Amino acid sequence: MTYARILVINLGGIGDMLLSTPALRSLRQLYPEARISMLTTKKAGEIVKDLPYIDRVYTFELHYGGGIPLWRVFHNAMVLFFLRMKNFGLAINMRTLVSKEGAARMRFLLKCINPKKSAGRDTENRGTFFDVRFFETQQGQKYEMDYDIDMIRLLGGGAVQRQIDFFIKKSDEEKVSGLLRNAGISEKECLIGIHPGGMPSRRWPRENFSRLISLLLKDGNCRIVISGGKDERELAEYLRKVNSERVISLADKLTLKELGALIERCALFISNDTGPMHIAAVLKTPQIALFGPGDITRFDPRNISDNAVVFYEKSVCAPCEKVKCDDMECLKQITPGEVTHEALKLLTQVLRDKSERR
Repeated sequence: MTYARILVINLGGIGDMLLSTPALRSLRQLYPEARISMLTTKKAGEIVKDLPYIDRVYTFELHYGGGIPLWRVFHNAMVLFFLRMKNFGLAINMRTLVSKEGAARMRFLLKCINPKKSAGRDTENRGTFFDVRFFETQQGQKYEMDYDIDMIRLLGGGAVQRQIDFFIKKSDEEKVSGLLRNAGISEKECLIGIHPGGMPSRRWPRENFSRLISLLLKDGNCRIVISGGKDERELAEYLRKVNSERVISLADKLTLKELGALIERCALFISNDTGPMHIAAVLKTPQIALFGPGDITRFDPRNISDNAVVFYEKSVCAPCEKVKCDDMECLKQITPGEVTHEALKLLTQVLRDKSERR
């Protein structure tokens, strides 16, 4: 069956979008003549806008927890109105239905958009309203990329290349180089990137990051750069004050692609389980990932990178979808000392390899 217009819905995060690019590329191969649009979040939209196999990007205004401002409700309503006018032949949801409430919202979304046919994941029998669906358990049984690939295969797609597309421009690299140069960091200096933010329930305690930075500066001959978004500037500033001469903050100063250029520049990148962790894995930058309540089977960066080290102490309540957690025992079990030890090992190997290539 052919479709003139196809809408792909992926309202997940940066990592979800990155891991879906092989399936999106395969969808284009399956329907080469179709006009393929994407409905996604604002952050993930930065990835999609440069993908040659997506014709149009629409964004929803979403954020972690709490109420949503009236202007965002109006924006989202207008987006749904425009999408309904497009008369899509097929709408595909490429995300897990993590709750009954989430499934109800997706069903409402599809009713508003009104495609002729819908397809998606039937997570724990929550997606029976899809016309084309496959069953999945909520707890991952395989890597997230493979679920998206299965969706396209169900529609008739063939073999899929597992290359993840994330395009960094020369201008992104030049912007980052300029910011580092202005901070007194030369191209030759060893640079460690640290991303301490992300979903509140997945953040290693800031005191642990502070201790980690102190230990790295004591035992390693590197400069440290903190990254983050607008709502993480205060956290980044707290960590910068550990050693204001050797630590800089670029929080809220980079686009997603510029963050990619920064990660590519780093000898080592340390982060929580969040979008930049996946970017580091895609770019093969040596990294340490601090996992807590996330689904490690679905999102383990070691599935796509041989340069990733993961700290993960499974607790009885993990994985979970909590936005906030009062306990966070899973992350508190990871100590700054053990992370420092592994970081210095990785740095030693990176610098040795760099020296041998000269």
